Amino acid sequence: MTRISFSFPLANGLHARPASQLREACQRVAARVRFRNQRNRTCADADSVLELVASGTLKDDPCFLEVSGPQEHEAARALRIFLNRELPHADDDAPPLAAPSSGSAWLPPLFQDGAARIWPGLTIAPGLGRARAVHWQKSAPLPQRFAAGKNDAKKELRLFRNACREVESDLKKKAAAGQERNAVAIIKAHLAILADPGFRERISGLIAKRKKSAGQAIGETTAHYARILKKSPSVYLRERVGDLEDLAYQLGEKLYGPSQAKARRPLSAPCIVVAESLTPSELLGLERRYLRGLVLGAVGLTSHTAILARSLGIPAVSLPHAGLVRIDEGSEILVDGRRALAILSPGAALKRYYRMEKTTAGKRRQQLALLNRRPAETRDKVRIEIAANIAGPAELGLAWRSGAEGIGLFRSEFLFLEREAPPSEEEQYDSYQQAARSAGKRPIIFRTLDIGGDKPLPYLALPLEANPFLGYRAVRFYNEHADLVCCQLRALLRATAGSGRLKVMVPMVTTVDEVRRVRRLLSEAMAGLRERKVAIARHIELGIMVETPAAALSIDSLAREADFFSVGSNDLLQYTMAVDRGNTALAGLYDPLHPAFLRLLLQVARQARKAKRWLGICGEMAGKIETLPLLASIGFAELSMTPQRIPEAKERLAQLDSGECRDLLRRALRCAEAAEVSALLAEFNGRGASGEVISADLVRLDSSCRTPAEAIKELCDRLELNRRLSDSLALEEAVWKREQTFATDLGFGFALPHAKSAAVRTASIAFLRPARPMRWSGSSRSVVRGILLIAVPENGGDEHLRLIARLSRQLMHEDFRLALLSAPNAGTVLAALRARLAGG
Repeated sequence: MTRISFSFPLANGLHARPASQLREACQRVAARVRFRNQRNRTCADADSVLELVASGTLKDDPCFLEVSGPQEHEAARALRIFLNRELPHADDDAPPLAAPSSGSAWLPPLFQDGAARIWPGLTIAPGLGRARAVHWQKSAPLPQRFAAGKNDAKKELRLFRNACREVESDLKKKAAAGQERNAVAIIKAHLAILADPGFRERISGLIAKRKKSAGQAIGETTAHYARILKKSPSVYLRERVGDLEDLAYQLGEKLYGPSQAKARRPLSAPCIVVAESLTPSELLGLERRYLRGLVLGAVGLTSHTAILARSLGIPAVSLPHAGLVRIDEGSEILVDGRRALAILSPGAALKRYYRMEKTTAGKRRQQLALLNRRPAETRDKVRIEIAANIAGPAELGLAWRSGAEGIGLFRSEFLFLEREAPPSEEEQYDSYQQAARSAGKRPIIFRTLDIGGDKPLPYLALPLEANPFLGYRAVRFYNEHADLVCCQLRALLRATAGSGRLKVMVPMVTTVDEVRRVRRLLSEAMAGLRERKVAIARHIELGIMVETPAAALSIDSLAREADFFSVGSNDLLQYTMAVDRGNTALAGLYDPLHPAFLRLLLQVARQARKAKRWLGICGEMAGKIETLPLLASIGFAELSMTPQRIPEAKERLAQLDSGECRDLLRRALRCAEAAEVSALLAEFNGRGASGEVISADLVRLDSSCRTPAEAIKELCDRLELNRRLSDSLALEEAVWKREQTFATDLGFGFALPHAKSAAVRTASIAFLRPARPMRWSGSSRSVVRGILLIAVPENGGDEHLRLIARLSRQLMHEDFRLALLSAPNAGTVLAALRARLAGG
């Protein structure tokens, strides 16, 4: 027996996703594998996902695998590679696990008298929803009677197996048809539990040997695993109980019929669903067109129901039982996921307040939608394309909806993995053609097969290696498997015939000869297709990924063979810093802000520009919003990232000035450590989009707001829409706390609310002129006709005091007051404020 010791690397412990990957890794080897956790002395068969999850394994637990069998040494070698290379990244593409925190206990004054009752809770999913309440009844317990109608173990067992097949078929259909990534991931987790031999065998044993009914057997098995999971110190693992119970009820539906498993009427009008608990399958089964929000009880923040609500954009809050039982069927309820509130019977003032919030949210979406349609560029019109990294055609829709201007990395290996034989040319052609048609005139860079070492294929029989990232992978095995590569190239050439353009990118290049070899294979593929009179792309470019220091330092030579370059920052960084990026003990060294790495990127960009070659970057660094000021000045023509990050990247890029970014890069290159660069970036990113304290977007004339609460909210929202704030609610709270200490009605028809807040990015002044004058406080005799809001960062020193003093002095002058109150447009207000602020 061979023992492999390791420390468990994942923050959320050994849950279903890494457990299923470990199981798959063990199934690929010809050996028996047992998993042991030394901390809690648990043991699990590595073939059982549920046993692995039930082991209660947490981050940093000391663990080992016991490998035995005729090929244990080869198996142990492969499993060491899995543990070192794949397991640490099992959660890299996981859906979000943490919801926003509970809302602030503070609420604007108008909330005090604005509703029959306000229930504070915990945010499950942000957003606003208002409709009538519909109570969703808790799932009935599984029937204990025999599904066969009599105590017939053989027939009961047959019915249970049929139910498993039906549920499996349903889940596979839902996964195949699923458009939402997180929903598909959750469905696959349920499939993994259903396929677990321990789960099925335990139920089958209770039916066959103990003569239990199917309902009893499913219930007892679910309870057995639930008891184990509930003992885990990890909240995340405890909340996997909901997935077990969900699957149990799905089996119950097949065995006993839906009228027995759950008796509920379908949604038929807009509503807020109120429920003690809701399973993922129940949520996915609700009529989305009528669902405006959720008020739930026993739903954890890391449960799959919570993850789904966030992914699907359904506002949701969790309330204590006392709150849930006070919500009457049919009563009007407003769900505020941002503040973690359920508001019963909101009054007219609260409805107006929330209409303002909804309007602001709509404008924010419009801002992002407008950015999605526009080319990405800096504030001073320097063009940098923002593209998407995808792993197949299924992700194209999300990429285009997110505003991708092209696909900077199409990972073709998705077609080659998890199968016993390579995909045919026709299968590849269909997939690539689907992508090409979807893209239209937008560019797609297809990366050729990046397999080997840490990503083995059973049909290639690649050697097991102790150091696979430096081994026989990617372009390095193309010569020995030329037929496989030519097949892919033919499919690509044919698939892009309609668009007329093909961009092929080769991974893991270190030498010029490797590029020449691929070009020869490409020429052979083209010649063969032309001989058969098959249409192919007319304009063909062959590029390489810059992933090795050798490639980075040979751009001038490689440019003689390569038409374009794209930096793969993940691999290039780990090879430059001599750090295994999967080794958590060395995480501090794996930092793209290290000055040495920045210098290398700048050298690559300069050499590519000198060679007149296009250069992009498609690693993780490209999608980090905080590093955009550096990347915008290095010289990349394209930044390619996961689709979800594109809207924020476009928005941030539009705020940057290329000259300021170049100055930042010069200072960063003079630093000695990554920490120094990080501090420079933090200071630069904290400046906001503009150095000016006032802009036309911060001026609102003839506002319809009626009260100080509405006026302050409108001004804070304007600052957030202008990207001067990270959170308008935080500033609103700070303003009101100041206001309640000392009313800021100056007299002369003006109010001057002000506050410091960590949410403020840059010192700002916003002006609002209501259509109708308002009283600012109960004690005030005068009415307010103009409101100037001053907001400064928490670390803004005494800047707010200087601004207040300056504006207060100017407001003593009648001509200035009249200029603001009679201004015909925002430009006139802006000119008056600028002149007075400049003059002191």
